[in-house]
Amino acid sequence: MFRLLSRFLLLCLVGGTAAFATIKNVNNIKNVDAGMNTVNASSPESYARNIIGNSMVSASTNTALSLSASSDPDGEHEKNENIQTLLDSALNADSDMASKLLDIISSLRKENKQEELTKVLDDIIHRVDGGKPVWTKLRITSKFSRRSRLAALSRLLDISTPEASDNADDTEDAKKSRRKRALVIALRSIIVSEESAENEGDAKVVKGVPIYMIEKAARKDLKEASSIDMSSRLPPGLETPKYDVIVKRPKFEIREYESFAVCSVTMTKPRPDAITTDQKISQPQLSGASSFGALAGYLFGKNQQETAMKMTTPVLTTGDGDEKEMAFVLPSTYWDEDALSKAPSPLENSLVQLKRENGGQRAVVMFGGLASSKEVKAKKQQLMKSLEADKEWCVSPNAPITLAQYNDPFTPPWKRLNEVSVPVQPST
Repeated sequence: MFRLLSRFLLLCLVGGTAAFATIKNVNNIKNVDAGMNTVNASSPESYARNIIGNSMVSASTNTALSLSASSDPDGEHEKNENIQTLLDSALNADSDMASKLLDIISSLRKENKQEELTKVLDDIIHRVDGGKPVWTKLRITSKFSRRSRLAALSRLLDISTPEASDNADDTEDAKKSRRKRALVIALRSIIVSEESAENEGDAKVVKGVPIYMIEKAARKDLKEASSIDMSSRLPPGLETPKYDVIVKRPKFEIREYESFAVCSVTMTKPRPDAITTDQKISQPQLSGASSFGALAGYLFGKNQQETAMKMTTPVLTTGDGDEKEMAFVLPSTYWDEDALSKAPSPLENSLVQLKRENGGQRAVVMFGGLASSKEVKAKKQQLMKSLEADKEWCVSPNAPITLAQYNDPFTPPWKRLNEVSVPVQPST
């Protein structure tokens, strides 16, 4: 009896009879938590499209709730109402409404309507971060209340908005820009695509994930995840270097890698003809975007043979200062000792180099999130401190530390896999 009375009081508190209508919708998505482990970009083509910026989503040119003019001269009232309707429905696990909202954002971006795009994103952020009743801090109310779902999205953005780069001027505009990018990633996370359970080649089933479940997953990632949890975040369908785990420690593991090949570029050297050699990147302001564009250009066909290759994972960053390098793993066709000579030759001005990595033993720490400079530095220190205390393994002389990032830029932080590693050898 007490339980029923408590539920009734809670429902009255967060919206009365409207909340009862929402309970039915919540019950229809019981198994959605398992679906959250499905990566939206489930194929190499989707992964590459996210990276090089074909669009943030598969955008339709028109939406059912378009930004059309209304009775007021500029149609501002109708635009605001449409955006609010789309956002409210999307946060309540309506994947169609989330798609339409993303379509609006993508269309404005592709049509270079920057002023209108800014207004749309500013309006959403204003709604999300605006003042709300104190009871919306109770995360359970997000299942029933529209305002609580907005509060849940605001908390999610607090968790997932990346920090500024070490050398960046962190202005208010820069902070807003990062928060808007986190917003788009959060909206994409509402949409989950799954293969039909009956046949592998059947059409995908699209369903929505409620915002409170996404927030829950993000908060879970703030804690230390197990190696099994981290390994499940590896993008499906992409080749990656092969290894065996030979030693497991509480905070790191030792792996034995097989040989593989990479294309690499020095990150501090400007390229004389970047327009010709580099692939256009959807987020050019991100750290390392220029080097990423050079390697993506080579891999996707801007080479002397004009040969496009499949995307692989991870993206590797090694060294510091003038010696800092970024590298893509080449397809396994070129991993054998004599096979690298058959790989397409880089364009002369791209400064891309091909080389073979001999594999060997590496100590590895896995972690989630956006691999900010602060987080990467902390993981490097953690790894080195652990190895200093280890009696069986030590760091190889003059060995550089490598950062590996496995996911495309639009993968949510709580689904990302990153690694910090260093060559090691048995202690003598």
